[in-house]
Amino acid sequence: MPSLTSSLIHSLPLPLLTATQHPFLTAAAQSTLPLPSLIAWLAQDRLYLLAYVNFLGTILSRLPLSGGADREQSLEWRVAELCIEALEMAKRELRLIEETARAEGWEGDVVDVRAGKETRAYQDLFVGAAAPNRPLIVALVALWGTEECYLRSWKYAATKMDLSLKAKDKDVMQRVFIPNWSSGEFEAFVRRVGGLVNKFGAGLEEGGWEWEECEEVWRQVLWAEKAFWPDVGGEEEGKKESKKKGAKEVTFGEGSKNGSVDGGSK
Repeated sequence: MPSLTSSLIHSLPLPLLTATQHPFLTAAAQSTLPLPSLIAWLAQDRLYLLAYVNFLGTILSRLPLSGGADREQSLEWRVAELCIEALEMAKRELRLIEETARAEGWEGDVVDVRAGKETRAYQDLFVGAAAPNRPLIVALVALWGTEECYLRSWKYAATKMDLSLKAKDKDVMQRVFIPNWSSGEFEAFVRRVGGLVNKFGAGLEEGGWEWEECEEVWRQVLWAEKAFWPDVGGEEEGKKESKKKGAKEVTFGEGSKNGSVDGGSK
């Protein structure tokens, strides 16, 4: 039987493609991104990270941790450790964005902003996914889904970079952000998240109400992720290309139907 994450990945191939192969990513990789679009996006990504920190805190508060001496062997404790690792990563990402903005002279434009509607959509998604009346697995799928999409997006961007560019010729996206967000370290983290989600959801009945809740939050993540990228033109061309490619272009960490690559089998 396919793992939960593998089933979700294969359930909506076209929305996954359009969410993670957006024209914004190509422009970011090829130095054709308008500076106002980059600054506006970084500002919203920073606010997204702050919402993500709160989301992780809610997940931690809901984990039924054992008081026994063997607690570190429990699945719940491993999820807690993963959330703590994610908090540390978010802390580093916030610092990276703020320090880069300061160095580039964008600090006021990146820090002194309010959440746009796309960021508010993610804020609402996090609150809903971690609501007390929903199974904890739904929040974990939302956590995995956002990270899976982010990894795929920036690995796609990395394929669009000119590898012959010398360091002195690279802009801030090519030099700092794309390598950071497409790194092997980040990919390993995303795979660990997927593996724990699969273990946590191992007892779910495919087609059952909890499974359907997971499918619903995955749909919401894909919608929110696509909406989060600013419009830089090329949308219609991207849509035409996506229709041609279909599911065949879902390549980054897709894995096989048994879930052996996308976070491990159950």
